[in-house]
Formats: sequence, C-alpha cells, structure tokens
Amino acid sequence: MRNIFILVLALSTDTFVASIAYGANRVGISWIKIIAANVICSGCLGAALLFGNVIDNFVPEAFAKGAGFSCLFFLGVMKLLDYTIKKYINRHVHIHKDLTFSVSGLSIIINIYGNPMAADWDESKTLSWKESVMFSFAMSIDSLVAGALSGFLMINPGFAALAALLVGIAVMYAGLFLGKRLAALKGWDLSWLSGVLFLFLAFSKL
Repeated sequence: MRNIFILVLALSTDTFVASIAYGANRVGISWIKIIAANVICSGCLGAALLFGNVIDNFVPEAFAKGAGFSCLFFLGVMKLLDYTIKKYINRHVHIHKDLTFSVSGLSIIINIYGNPMAADWDESKTLSWKESVMFSFAMSIDSLVAGALSGFLMINPGFAALAALLVGIAVMYAGLFLGKRLAALKGWDLSWLSGVLFLFLAFSKL
C-alpha cells in the first residue's frame, strides 16, 4: 500500500499543477470531464502496471530488483529535470489547430505535457471533450512510463488504478479551487517533488 500511495502521489503532481493553472486562468472543466480524464489516466496506469508485472514473471528476481531500481532512479532524475524538458518542448513543439489522433495529435499531446494551458487551444475558457481527452493522454505519459517500470515492484494494478482515479479526481478539484484563489501560483512547478518520490521508490527496491 505504501508503494501504491507514493506512486500515485508522484504521478498526480503534474495534474495538480495543471489544474492550478486552469483555475488561475478561469478555464472550466465539468465534473463529468474531470472523471473521464482520470478514468483514462488511471486506466493507462493500470494497463502499464499489468504489463510490467507480466514482464517481471519472465526475468530472474535479482535482475528484476536491479532493473526496478535503475529504471525508477532514472525516472526520478528525469522528473527532477522536468522543468528543463518542458521548457524545451514549449520552444520546439508547436500546437496545431486540428485536434486529431494522428502525428499532429501526438504533437499536441506532447505540447500539452509541456504546457497544460495548450489544451484550451481555442482559448474558449472551457475544455471540450476532444481537448479533455488530449489533456488526459498528456497527463498519462508519466503513468505509462512509470507504471511499466514500477511493475517490478509487484504493485497490484487494480488497487493502483483505483487509487489513481480517486486521488486524481481529488487533486484536480483541489488544483482548480486553489488556482481560482491563488492565481500567482499558475507558474508553480512541482516536478521536483515527483522526482523525489520516484527516487524514494527506487531506493525502496534495495
């Protein structure tokens, strides 16, 4: 349970910060879209964890232990450098106006990962269903990577997905609430916290 809590908390930081930005900029997200977005994110995490658990069954225990530490340590370091990565994305990846699930759609998802406000591409101050789905996949990038790597921790995919769903919904509402009242936090970055939590998970494998 401890590992599930730490993993879900680490994966929720980007969603929390994005929600603060939406609240600060008065971007509206309906309750049904908040739930749908987190169903997608938690589903991606559960699927990735299941994949990681399956792979773990085919490798020696000693190798799985070392691989789990190495992968989570690398992911933690990458999250500590997340601000620099997102800054690079914002400079080199430009959003297109046609929200489609093609190569341009992948570009949009990457762009939203670097700048969550890009999800509201038409600046309507509300996320449409298509924009919400794009936002969900952008927020799921870490879940897909971390979930597959965390499979070596033998985390129950069902419990983790349920926890991610509940925590994700809670942090989105909390972020929107805080953003509306603390607009100055719209540029806040908590990637370092996610990185620290992933490093903690990595060292727990030793």
